[in-house]
Amino acid sequence: MKTIYKFVLFASIAFAICIYGLFFNRMSETAMVRWSYLWFPGLLFGAVGLKAGQTSLRLPLIVAAIGAVALFLFFELVFPSL
Repeated sequence: MKTIYKFVLFASIAFAICIYGLFFNRMSETAMVRWSYLWFPGLLFGAVGLKAGQTSLRLPLIVAAIGAVALFLFFELVFPSL
């Protein structure tokens, strides 16, 4: 399980670096926000999985799902008014 957590964590970090580092000037702000729905839950899943050190997928999946919902609520309710 540790290998899965590491892979998802590093893939999410690499994806975020690509979006905000390499393609920053080529993508609109809206596109970068939309792509965040893909890498942010993976980042949470990998980080919680490694930190918890469990062999179960339950806690990392729950945290990733809560993070995805929180991100959605932030981007749809708070972000437009900023």
